[in-house]
Amino acid sequence: MDELLRLDPIDLDWADWNRDHIAKHGVVAAEVEDVVAGDPVFRDIRKGRMMAIGPTRQGWMLAVVVGPVPHRPGVYYPFSARPASRQERRRYRDAKAGT
Repeated sequence: MDELLRLDPIDLDWADWNRDHIAKHGVVAAEVEDVVAGDPVFRDIRKGRMMAIGPTRQGWMLAVVVGPVPHRPGVYYPFSARPASRQERRRYRDAKAGT
C-alpha cells in the first residue's frame, strides 16, 4: 500500500484551465476546497504531485490531484478532481479506521 501523507492546511491556486478541467468531471472548485480543507488522506503519486481523497460537505467522496506551486510554500495547483473510485474510497476508509 502507498505511504499516506499528512499535510498542513494548504491553499489552492485556481485558474480558468483547472476550473474548466474539473468541471468536465462534474466537480466544482468549492467541492475541491471542501476536500483539502477537511480531513483528507494524502498520498504521493507521480511528478511530485499528491492525491487527496476525502469527502465534500455534501458527502461526495472525491480524488483530487494537486502539485506544489514553485516558490510559493503551502500553495498547491489542483490539476484534477473527480469522484473517487471504489478502491480510493476503500483506501480512505481504511486509513481513517487506523487513526
